[in-house]
Amino acid sequence: MRRLTRSISVKAPSAFALAYLTSYFTERGAQTTGAELPLRFPLPGGLVDGLTIEKRVKLHLSYRGGLGEPLRIVWRPIGAGPLPGFDGTLSTEFVGETTSRLTIAGTYTPPGGIAGVAFDQLIGVHIAGATLMALLGQFADAIQTEYLVRVVP
Repeated sequence: MRRLTRSISVKAPSAFALAYLTSYFTERGAQTTGAELPLRFPLPGGLVDGLTIEKRVKLHLSYRGGLGEPLRIVWRPIGAGPLPGFDGTLSTEFVGETTSRLTIAGTYTPPGGIAGVAFDQLIGVHIAGATLMALLGQFADAIQTEYLVRVVP
């Protein structure tokens, strides 16, 4: 099992960021049936620069506690392929009045037995980390856009 944590700065308050993500995924059924989400897997530089693979996953969110608590985030791949599932949390942290840090932290088990573990040690962990950063970037862009539309005069 591999543990990963990635974070990104967001130009919106932490409470706004988490509330936006909660409503965004709730509207898409992430708490009940699961929301389909395309994950983009950028291949590490040196292999094939700029190549990105896309895979659809079924995303589920659930609450661990009250308002402001991390969201439990789980995704499972849809269809065949060597993509692992992921179990973790999505949280925000106060940085400043209009800035927060968005973090995904969790675990996955590389598929494919011993060969999969070897692949993960060499390349897979880099792909997984880049994927989390790309996903956080998508989330941050959506949060910041919504914050500008709804709150900033």
